[in-house]
Amino acid sequence: MTGPRRSTAGTDAEPRRRLVEAAERLFADQGIDRPSLAELTRAAGLGNTGAVHYYFGDREGLLDAVLTHHRDELDARREVLLDELETLGATTPETVIRVLVEPMADKLDDERGRAFLSIQAQRALRPRRRWDTPRPIAQRVHALLGHPGRVGPVEALRRDLGLDLAYTALAQRAVLEGEDGREAGVGRDEFVHQLCRAIARIQAPDQR
Repeated sequence: MTGPRRSTAGTDAEPRRRLVEAAERLFADQGIDRPSLAELTRAAGLGNTGAVHYYFGDREGLLDAVLTHHRDELDARREVLLDELETLGATTPETVIRVLVEPMADKLDDERGRAFLSIQAQRALRPRRRWDTPRPIAQRVHALLGHPGRVGPVEALRRDLGLDLAYTALAQRAVLEGEDGREAGVGRDEFVHQLCRAIARIQAPDQR
């Protein structure tokens, strides 16, 4: 199978964008495995039935593109927030976890953000793919949590448990707020506070 086309020419940018936005909607509504490639192409308004293969290589490439759009935005904000924490000398496990979670919680405020949370929660149920080099924000967070360098199996398990909790809890929160609004249940602020505390206990169980 050939890889995705990497051209950045203007003629490629628009159909790529339309495919990403269509996939975002359908993956969130139907599940990441259900929509056919033909259905995704039609939803993007493209006549070329091979458009997904042409621009992204395959379904997984398109799924990665959907998630990367949001992850890049989240990571840029997290870097700024971590800079502020380090300047203040306030990098505790719980404050670092809040930097990871709060930008994700803000995704609850718009339709595309809620779609991302749903898709990311579904992706978290799949076996982890181990990358040779973690994303820069992940390396920085590991160092701040006391695990510089290569992450061992115990730390990796805690990281994965924390991520899974964040993704699934926020996806469920998106459904709840869609029905009853921001103050549904305990209210979003208290929800985020309790979620951060739970993840911090997983990541740093010896620090109370």
